[in-house]
Amino acid sequence: MFFRIPQLASIRLLVMTVASVALGVLATTVSAQSSLGEGRRQATRAELETAAKATEQAATVAPDDKTRERLMRDAAAIRQRLRNGDFLPGDRIYISVLSDSALTDTFTVRGDRRLQLPNLPDISLSGVLDSELEPYLTTEIGRFVKNPTVEATGLVRLTITGAVGTNGFLTFPVDQAITDVIMTAGGLGPTAKLDDTEVRRSGEVIIDKKQFREAVRLGRTVGDLSLRDGDEIQVPSSVATSGRAQTALKAVGAILPLFWMVRWLTRN
Repeated sequence: MFFRIPQLASIRLLVMTVASVALGVLATTVSAQSSLGEGRRQATRAELETAAKATEQAATVAPDDKTRERLMRDAAAIRQRLRNGDFLPGDRIYISVLSDSALTDTFTVRGDRRLQLPNLPDISLSGVLDSELEPYLTTEIGRFVKNPTVEATGLVRLTITGAVGTNGFLTFPVDQAITDVIMTAGGLGPTAKLDDTEVRRSGEVIIDKKQFREAVRLGRTVGDLSLRDGDEIQVPSSVATSGRAQTALKAVGAILPLFWMVRWLTRN
């Protein structure tokens, strides 16, 4: 008994220490995910490395296999992003070179993840993050243009529908605030319900009402929300029925009294 008490105390201390470490790692992972967002375009390489390591550490102390597998998938996705970069074939990039007007234009990423610029060799974007784009292009263009002043930003083509001034396709830079996206589409209509706005991708909700309200409150950008070409921002209207439906309802309201009068006369 003399030796068991300290032994039990040591075991309890060890369990509490392991639990504390596990909770700390999980908290770090949650913090990293909340600050980065799912695939946030402006995330730096250091931020992504930190998030990947925290997620991998959390997986080692996960309470069950399902959580462990999910965390490992998340970590693998971050590692893949670090290897491949942010730019996919078909993505468009606006480039401005102060000293060369021929290089100031919107360019499309080819199928081999390369940019074809006028009078320059192709530039590979494989492994380049969005946060690295401008300094990377400055270095690459600087190999052929003396001391270039380069500005570069990725572009995203979105569909805006619902109670806004103009429905349709519009193109925005990734650093455009989501509130400015709405204003560019003509602003909110008189019946718009901004609090119920959602973002859909291929018909599925990827940003729900609560998340969109939070994005507006925090001034999130297109890149913060990881929006891609073809994503649809739906701003619902508070009017449940269309003008044609309202006209039909008024007509029915006018006819009903006459109907009941004829029925009363017939019965009497």
